[in-house]
Order: sequence, then structure tokens, then C-alpha cells
Amino acid sequence: MPTPSTPILIPRRFAIRLLHEAQIATEPFLSLVVADEGEGSVPNGWMPLAAGASISEAQTMLAGHGKRIWALYRHRPELPNPPLAEDFADHPELLRLTASLAIKGVLQLRGWWSLDGAIVEQELDVEA
Repeated sequence: MPTPSTPILIPRRFAIRLLHEAQIATEPFLSLVVADEGEGSVPNGWMPLAAGASISEAQTMLAGHGKRIWALYRHRPELPNPPLAEDFADHPELLRLTASLAIKGVLQLRGWWSLDGAIVEQELDVEA
């Protein structure tokens, strides 16, 4: 797990696509599993995490395609931006991503870790 003080690089086009998913979501809660191709690689895909589906099931499915879970992306427009403690109940070691309008009304992607029970923001660096 990277440290929150070290920015994580995300390709710009990928970040824009994730934010677009939040904009077009028709459900009040959007949950996606963000994938990469292994340690040190950048995120390059996602799949919806259906209500009632487990993160472990998603891991198994992605592994069959040579990918792994890079982060969980959750968007709930009616709740505050940081994830809730219960968002980390299952697989707390995974990065959580959220879409936020919290800063000057501009939609932005934000990252979060659960460290010793505290929710800590992770700096994201969107690649130009």
C-alpha cells in the first residue's frame, strides 16, 4: 500500500471516464471495482459491483482475466465525500475512490485509505 503522502498516478483519460460514470449514474449509489494488471501498474479498467456481490467474487473474476483490484470506486451524491467507516468493513486494505463536488463545485476524483481505523485522504496525481 502506498503512503498517503506519496501521490498515486492515474492516467487523465481514465480519471475522466470514472468521473463520467458518476455523472451518468442513474442509481443513488454507484459502486465499481477498479482494476489494474499487477503491482506497479496503473488502473486500466473497471466493472460494476452489483448490490449484494462480494469484493472476493470480483477479485476471482478479475484474476481470471489477468487483472487485480486496484481500488473500489463509490459515489453517493447525497452523502459527504469521504467514505464512511462501514465502506472499509470488507477489504480495508483497498484504496477507496470517490467523486466529489466538495471543492468549488468542480467534480474531482479523490482517494482514501483506512489506516488504524482512521480514514485518511490519498493524494491522486492525474497524469497530463
